[in-house]
Amino acid sequence: MPGFLAIAERGIGDALTLLPSLRALRGARPELRIELLAPGLYPLAANVRETATILDHRPLADLSDVERLAWLEQRRSRWVWNTEGERGPWTQALRGVSNPNWCTAPPQRKWGGRHVLRVRSEQLRALFPELEARGEIGLVLTPAQEAARRAFRAEVPPGETLVAIQPGAAHPDRVWSADKFRALAGALAERSRVTVLLFLGDAETHFGPGSLPYRANVRPVREPLDSAVAKLAACDLLIGNESGFYHLAFALGLKVVGVYRSLRGAQRWAYRSPRSRVVISWMPRPFRRDWTRWISVARVLRAARRMAPGL
Repeated sequence: MPGFLAIAERGIGDALTLLPSLRALRGARPELRIELLAPGLYPLAANVRETATILDHRPLADLSDVERLAWLEQRRSRWVWNTEGERGPWTQALRGVSNPNWCTAPPQRKWGGRHVLRVRSEQLRALFPELEARGEIGLVLTPAQEAARRAFRAEVPPGETLVAIQPGAAHPDRVWSADKFRALAGALAERSRVTVLLFLGDAETHFGPGSLPYRANVRPVREPLDSAVAKLAACDLLIGNESGFYHLAFALGLKVVGVYRSLRGAQRWAYRSPRSRVVISWMPRPFRRDWTRWISVARVLRAARRMAPGL
């Protein structure tokens, strides 16, 4: 079968925002072998199997530019769509290649104020002009994950609001203050019919034992992504930075509140949907390095209450 390879090695959010365009390609060209090189989504390969096959990225980590091109030839990749940005290893390998079907997408600074889903759709249409509307961004749980989601939700009393908080992000400049996230969790947990789940990765070391509000309805979750996704899907609302978890929550059907460093970032990455709200730092340019001071806990709480009145 003719091979199409999409490359999104920067993170979960980048890979998830490719899925609508890849679903459109699947519908228009069902004969294609669609593959996706996305380390962030590798633990969730079963969740996107109907759209694309997630390849194992680990054997490719130490390849040279010449070896990467040889690997593409070996896989018979007739089309290559690289979205990893200017400094990624695949961008370096593909630079100077004369094959018009092996292309690297323009970097973010050339997007203007256009949204990522529109940008990706336009980029893929350059390779496949027959594409029309893009598909949905949704992510479907596997039967095992769905059973785990139902079991976890059954532990929550009826009528209770389950709020997910993810205080991390791949880029440190996108991270709201840890102290404010802790204060936010404490304020939400003051409601008797609210349970707060803090999804924490290895990088969130500042949320160790004793750092969270001492309440029975504030619970940390430290699990691998393929098991944590079931608990996330059981939640009603996610509050977080501009991160892969934010995109994952929206793809799972949750309402989301995103904390954004700038208006430009929100224009490009926030979802324009009744299920989405953003809180933007309207800071003067000289103070951009300290953008978190311009977003208060009260502002984020107000945005959350608009999405979930039970808060």
